[in-house]
Amino acid sequence: MSLLKKIDEISGSYKARNAWLTFAIVLFIAIIVIPAIFVVTKLFTEWDLVSGVLNDPASMEVIEGAVWNSFSIAAIVTVIDILVGLPMAWIMVRRDFKGKKWLDTLLDMPLAFPTAVLGISVVMFWGAPEGITIPGLGLDLSPYVMLLFLHIIFTYPYMVRSLSGILEQIDVNYETAAMTLGASKWTAVRTITIPLFRAGLATGFILCFARSLSETGGTYIALTMMGVESTFFTGPSFISWLKSDPTMVDSGDYMGAMILISVVMIVLALILLVVVKWIIARFRIPWKKVWPEIGRSVSRGPLPKVKDVITVVFLIIVVLLPSFYIFAYLTEPIPDIDYGTLLSSTGVSFLVAGVAVLVDLILGIPLSLYIARHKGGKLAGILDGLVNVPLIIPTTALGFSLALFWASFGAGDSMAIVLVILGHISFTYPLVVRNLVGAIEEVNPECEEIAMTLGAKPFRAFRTILMPIIKSSVVAGCILAFTRSLGETGATIAISDSVSTVPIYITNLVQDHMYTEAAMCSIVLIAICFVLMMVVRMLTHRRQGRDA
Repeated sequence: MSLLKKIDEISGSYKARNAWLTFAIVLFIAIIVIPAIFVVTKLFTEWDLVSGVLNDPASMEVIEGAVWNSFSIAAIVTVIDILVGLPMAWIMVRRDFKGKKWLDTLLDMPLAFPTAVLGISVVMFWGAPEGITIPGLGLDLSPYVMLLFLHIIFTYPYMVRSLSGILEQIDVNYETAAMTLGASKWTAVRTITIPLFRAGLATGFILCFARSLSETGGTYIALTMMGVESTFFTGPSFISWLKSDPTMVDSGDYMGAMILISVVMIVLALILLVVVKWIIARFRIPWKKVWPEIGRSVSRGPLPKVKDVITVVFLIIVVLLPSFYIFAYLTEPIPDIDYGTLLSSTGVSFLVAGVAVLVDLILGIPLSLYIARHKGGKLAGILDGLVNVPLIIPTTALGFSLALFWASFGAGDSMAIVLVILGHISFTYPLVVRNLVGAIEEVNPECEEIAMTLGAKPFRAFRTILMPIIKSSVVAGCILAFTRSLGETGATIAISDSVSTVPIYITNLVQDHMYTEAAMCSIVLIAICFVLMMVVRMLTHRRQGRDA
């Protein structure tokens, strides 16, 4: 009997399915949730340090300003991502054009950039250190606006991927049927397709908001290059600034401020995300109202083309050009690069990212199925909220919390690589689960139920009915998780000083002001990631073609 048949037989047992779900939930809580929020326990055990910060007006003013900057930037960036991400997702899914596969891969490339190097590239492109300079206008804008541009690059691919995964599951025949009955294309899309985006929109919002909220490396590097790292803060950059000052690290003020700002951001972010999800689930827009004249005028003429042009121009100018501006260093003389160290660091990064994504899938699929299929249940609601926790914690604070947690069990340098992998699982796991939940919620469970009434075991129904439908979301989640792990810097450094991934190697070059060497190493990494993602996409499309 083959392995698949054995699993099929085992899945027919209600006790076996419950045991597997319980196992996934226990591991999720034990190795992801508890270590991620372990820093919260310090609020009580180290209250004297925290109260000292609370009673210091100057410190509180800085912390309040940093938290406000983090949340307001995340909110603005997420709204922009929705406005420009939806039409881009539509172009990538519903349009066929030459070079589509290349553009599809380019959309994900900013996620594979080490965040520190992406920060350098964006600052270089927009004309720092004075601030953003608009040629011809002589207008210098603030670090706040610089971070808006930077965070759009970090978050934009998350929104496009989340919406694309849902759109690929929506049958275009629904729109076609509406148009054959006299509806304009705009009316068909607005009344039929867009309402089905609700799950994808919620997923995209959470991923983008949380990614912006937790960004550390690129933000701190950008502020440092602008010379304002000690005067302008976000929550994560404030934590990085505290850690960069040896005198602060050895003082109680450091620990108290670190604990306080981490706890405040965790609590506020969870409350906000719960409220947003509630609004998205219950808010009703009059989709069914039809305005024929408006629909026809919007569907025809220059407006659709203008929309597409604006979308593509935004992608090129705001996302791609600033990201790839680091390639300007190719015009410089090629420096001596320690290729041995670069390749070994790259190998460590790929090992960590690969194992993390594999664990994400094994533990994430049963949890995603439970959350999506028990929507409205108390346990499913709790788990759905807990999945977001590692996303919204600043990565430096997340690494700090994980290090504290595992150190309490005596884990030391001998387990450094294992601890780093566990850390990367913490912040990549939600990326896989969020995409899977959004996709599964859009699939009618009756499809699997009918298969099982005809004799199929639950696992066979999943792999032959559900999996082919949600495949695009699975691939999107894996790519997001892999590239997120590949480019992470702050959490890795906070967990262990002895594990050298390629982002840490490049960051060390940046800190030594070896910008050309760092750029060249980044270009090598970018090329490797580009080839890898192109191969994944070609294999995926080829498999989809065979399945069709």
